[in-house]
Amino acid sequence: MKNLAILLTLIIVLFSCKQKKELDNIVDLTLITEPNVANLSELGSEITYIPLETNADCIIQQIDKLIYEGGSYFLGLINKNYELPEKGSPPPPMMPVMSILYRFSKNGEFICQIGRSGRGPNEYMHIKDFLFNKSNNTIEIFSPNDIKEFSLHGIWEKDVTLEYNRISSLFHTNNQFLAFINNSEGQNEYSFVLIDANGKILNKFENKYKFNISNNAIIYSSECIFYQYDGILHCKELHSDTIFSFDNGTFIPKYILKQGEAKYTPDLREEYIFKNNNRDKIIIQKNFFESKNYLFYQYRWKQRDNCIIQNKSNGTQYLIDNGIGLVNDMDNGPNFKIQNTVTIDNTEYLISWINAFELKAHIDSEAFKNLTPKFIEKKKRLEQLANSLAENDNPVLILVKLKK
Repeated sequence: MKNLAILLTLIIVLFSCKQKKELDNIVDLTLITEPNVANLSELGSEITYIPLETNADCIIQQIDKLIYEGGSYFLGLINKNYELPEKGSPPPPMMPVMSILYRFSKNGEFICQIGRSGRGPNEYMHIKDFLFNKSNNTIEIFSPNDIKEFSLHGIWEKDVTLEYNRISSLFHTNNQFLAFINNSEGQNEYSFVLIDANGKILNKFENKYKFNISNNAIIYSSECIFYQYDGILHCKELHSDTIFSFDNGTFIPKYILKQGEAKYTPDLREEYIFKNNNRDKIIIQKNFFESKNYLFYQYRWKQRDNCIIQNKSNGTQYLIDNGIGLVNDMDNGPNFKIQNTVTIDNTEYLISWINAFELKAHIDSEAFKNLTPKFIEKKKRLEQLANSLAENDNPVLILVKLKK
C-alpha cells in the first residue's frame, strides 16, 4: 500500500507539472479583445534617447528594420508588410523596397553604408532582408536568388547563389539557413528548405497548409515569421497556431496561440471573406519576439496594429493598440510604439524610434507641458534634446530597459 501511495503521488505530481507546462506554453489571444491603456513604466525601468547622426552620407527618411549586433545598429528601408492585390485588380503604383543599409555605433554615430544598390557585380538590385552572421562578423543581404556578404565596413566579400529560387524569407540556424518558400499558388509541395552556407539544399519540409487559389487570393509578406532567441531560431507560419523552435534540423513546438474564430485557416483563404469587412475579423500576423520575461506578438486585427504582451512567469497580459503605443509616463515623451527588443551589454531593451520633427512637435504640445512624469529630470533632458535637433535631422532611437 505504501508503494502504491508513492506511485500515485508521483503520477499526480507529474500530471500537474505537465499541465502547468502546457499552460505556460499557451498565449491566449481571446482573453483580451480590446486594447488596454498601459503605461510604459509597467514594463520598463529606464528610458534612453539616441539621436542618429545626420550628415550628407546618411539621410534617413524611414526605418523599416533595425537590428543591434556586434556593438552596432544596422538599419535600413526594407520591403514593408504588404498584400498582393486581388486577381483582376490593378497593382499598386510601386512596391516599397530597401535601397540603403546603414551602420551606426551604439551611441548613434554614423559608421558606414553597407554596399550599394545598382546592377554591378558587387551591388544589389534591392534588399529583401538583411542578417548579421555571428560566425564571421559579416552582414548578409538577401537579394532575389542570392545572398551578398559584406564586411562590417560595407565592403563586398562574396555572393552565395541559392539553389532554390522561390525563397521569400530566411534566417540563420547553426551556420545554415532555414528558408521559407513563396506559396503564391497555394499548392507547393514544400514550405521550408534547409540550405548550407554555400546555398545548397540539405533538406526539404512538407507544406502542411495548401489552399486552392480563388479570385480573392491574397499573398502576405509575413507568411512566415522568423526570430532568434537565446541563440535558437524560431518561426511561425501564417496558418499555424504554433510557434516552433528549429534546432538540429528539427521543428519543436514551443508556444501555442489560441486565436478562436479569428484564426486564419487555409479554407478561409479560398472563400470571399474579404467582403463586407469580414477581412478585419481574422488575425494577420506581423511579428513575434521575446525577452527573458516577456512574449510580444504583433498582428493586424479589427483594423488595428495589435501587440499582445505576456509575462512568461505569471501569464499577465497587455493588449496594446501599437498605432497608439504605450503611454510614456516616465518623462512625458511621445507614446512608445514597440518595434522589437535588443540586447545591449547583456541588458534587454524594448526599442522604437521617432522622426526628429515629430519629437519636436510633441515637446511643443500642451500634453507634454502640462503633465508631471515619474522622472522630472528626464523630462527636462528630453526637452533639451528636442530643442537641439533640426526638423530634418535623422530619427531618434528610443530604448526602454525591460524590468526583470
